[in-house]
Amino acid sequence: MPDVKPPSTGTEGVVDLHGARRARRLDLYRTRLNERVQDTRANLVTLYQGGTLFTPDGTKQGRSLLKALQLLQRVGPKLEELAGSGVLPAPRASERIDALYDEVDGLFTRCDRLTGRGTASVARLPRR
Repeated sequence: MPDVKPPSTGTEGVVDLHGARRARRLDLYRTRLNERVQDTRANLVTLYQGGTLFTPDGTKQGRSLLKALQLLQRVGPKLEELAGSGVLPAPRASERIDALYDEVDGLFTRCDRLTGRGTASVARLPRR
């Protein structure tokens, strides 16, 4: 009969679920950021290539899209701070972590408002 060993009381088999959740959340936000940047840039290219950027409505939409890109550029350092890969160490207090994610969510919301108008209008603007 084979020897059956009791479960180990050491920590070699322990999985840090909290750390895994934080890493997964950070990955989701990074993916979200990359998708939004790509979509916003694609809308700017559409405006430019179609010639509508040089119309009054196109210029207005172009400004909105550029403002959205500026907001998205502010998200990157916040995510770096959460990961601990930026200048500042990763926050440990859950209040600070939640505050950073709330700030990032606010920036995404503002960006969505700007690009939502831009995306809908880019498709409807007449070509020059």
